Amino acid sequence: MRTLGLLPLLALASAGPVLRLSGEVRGPLVLTTPGLLVEGKGAVLYGERGHTLSLLAPGIRVRGLKVVGAGPEDDFFEPHAAIYLEGCAGCLLEDVEVEKAPAAVRVEDSPGALVRGLRAQGLGQSPGVLLYRSKEAAVEGSHLSGYMDAIYVEYSPGARIQENLLEANGRYGFHVMFSWGVRVEGNLSQGNAVGNAVMHGAGNRVVKNLLLDHKTPLGYGLLLQDERETEVAANVFGGNTLGLVLMDAQGVRVVGNRFRQNGTALRITRERGGNSARVVENAFLGNLYDLLVDDPEAKAEVQGNAYDRAPGLPVPHLPASSFALLLARQPELSLFALSPGVVLWEGVEGQVPGLRLLSLADPKPKPLPREEGVRVGPLLLGLLGGVLWWRWRV
Repeated sequence: MRTLGLLPLLALASAGPVLRLSGEVRGPLVLTTPGLLVEGKGAVLYGERGHTLSLLAPGIRVRGLKVVGAGPEDDFFEPHAAIYLEGCAGCLLEDVEVEKAPAAVRVEDSPGALVRGLRAQGLGQSPGVLLYRSKEAAVEGSHLSGYMDAIYVEYSPGARIQENLLEANGRYGFHVMFSWGVRVEGNLSQGNAVGNAVMHGAGNRVVKNLLLDHKTPLGYGLLLQDERETEVAANVFGGNTLGLVLMDAQGVRVVGNRFRQNGTALRITRERGGNSARVVENAFLGNLYDLLVDDPEAKAEVQGNAYDRAPGLPVPHLPASSFALLLARQPELSLFALSPGVVLWEGVEGQVPGLRLLSLADPKPKPLPREEGVRVGPLLLGLLGGVLWWRWRV
């Protein structure tokens, strides 16, 4: 059965499992034919109420369509969407463009659904792509901006977020909640108001992403909160107020990342639980602080990382000065971080490693040459971010 809504008959021609749209088409359009192929290249589907295009059967494929508008509901969890999938296992959206809709694509109870090559500009309040209870669904090769969260994933084990451009969104680029086995790989997430987050899950992997320029006072490249056995590997964290934040994260592996020009590269903080992490083979360059810890019971193995502050001697290196450790517990001292006295204090510690505190020390550090022209802007935001982070938590 196929429900076409208010659709001019001259706008389409169907032949068996293929529906070809052309010209301007007025929605809403509801499709319930399993395995239907919708060819929409050159067509524009307009909507003003509800979901503009609904796919309600397995295996439907939509290619090349442009969708403009949807109903007005912009509730974050139940927004009206340009394209809505429910019970649409294995469905495919490919090379679709969306404008002027609260959400671009809303996917529910549709395992294995794939969104590929989506281009969408949001209205600011809803997710761009929402994956809910959709095992192994995926978003790849897409460009999303102007949403609250570009991609929001909830209760969708095995989901994949790969090779997307996520920029200038109102909160997060990618936001994963209550899911496990999710792979976030090869994305460029930049200039979002807060950053990116993976929360309340287990066994997730965040690898080979560029997480850049989240410079608001509370901005971070990535927040891992209440995660278990999650891996953060081979990412670049650059120009963020806070690079990577671990909050109540257990068994986390932070491996082979590059932290460059952040206010604070890695922050380990505690809300209700505790933290344990393995931090190995990362590179720290041009950060105001490489490591801040405000969890007194944190268990962190820090080993074999490369630092532009390492003394080049065969001695352990603490990637945070004693002032930085104090700062993590009393963020209001951020105001003094660039004062001549503190700069001298940290300089002396850098030349005389025996004065350093040895908790959380890296026993096998690798020295890196210092970078020239360290940008002061994100570093100062790092100081302010430390204060506001502490104030926000209490």
